[in-house]
Amino acid sequence: MILLQYPFALTALALCLVLSGIYAYFGYHVVRRGVIFVDLSLAQMAALGASVGALAGIGPDNFPVQNYLMSLGFTLLGALLFVLFRGRRQRVPIEALIGITYAGAIALSLLVLEKSASGTEDIKEMLTGAVFTVSPGQLAFVTALAAGAALVHWLARRPLLQVTEDPEGARTAGRKLWWWDLLFYSTFGLVVTSSVRVAGVLLVFAFLIIPAVAATLAVNGIRRRILFGWLFGAAGCVGGLELAVRLDYSAGPSVVATLLVLLTGTWAAKALVRAQ
Repeated sequence: MILLQYPFALTALALCLVLSGIYAYFGYHVVRRGVIFVDLSLAQMAALGASVGALAGIGPDNFPVQNYLMSLGFTLLGALLFVLFRGRRQRVPIEALIGITYAGAIALSLLVLEKSASGTEDIKEMLTGAVFTVSPGQLAFVTALAAGAALVHWLARRPLLQVTEDPEGARTAGRKLWWWDLLFYSTFGLVVTSSVRVAGVLLVFAFLIIPAVAATLAVNGIRRRILFGWLFGAAGCVGGLELAVRLDYSAGPSVVATLLVLLTGTWAAKALVRAQ
């Protein structure tokens, strides 16, 4: 494989494997909760924060820590909104409110980036990321945040899974849904804020949704679906990055296209099994 011959490609592969692993877990929750656009919305809120920071003179190149904190602040604001949205879902579907948040965030991001001297390039990088230019330091930072989020969710797995699978039962059992929602969306937002800066909105959303949908089609059970989602995402990472290196394509779109091909194959295989 050509992919294994280049250090920058190996760093990109490691990043994709980390992201596909943590998002396979988050994706299970998102699909089961029926809040498909939550990742897009949080990712776009992170991008909006970074854009506002750059416009204010604290760009990611010159002031990486300050810019990250600005991005994180906007993401956590989005997380708080989603917690509040649960109480409004009887009147308006929560997915509609999340979609409105996404539309508003991307519109504001585009308006902010229009004032940037490199607006067109900034918009492209916001969507597709720059996976092949990720540094070992950025990889370590994203990995540390993903590991921290994974540890928190492992320790709180029972209430979090109950809130996802049976919110009414969790409420009856005395669990404070707003607290567990806040924990879920905040840790989710921490991972999104770090990963969207290097992988882009498009790839982050694909890692969250496509493997989770494929796992739902292919297998049953929580553990099996999360494991299948990670293996599915890993296959998409390897195939997509190999395609990008061989044909000189952008990394993010190549991985997304590969994931879509794998999803189509999973659906076709499941249809054939059912037909027998």
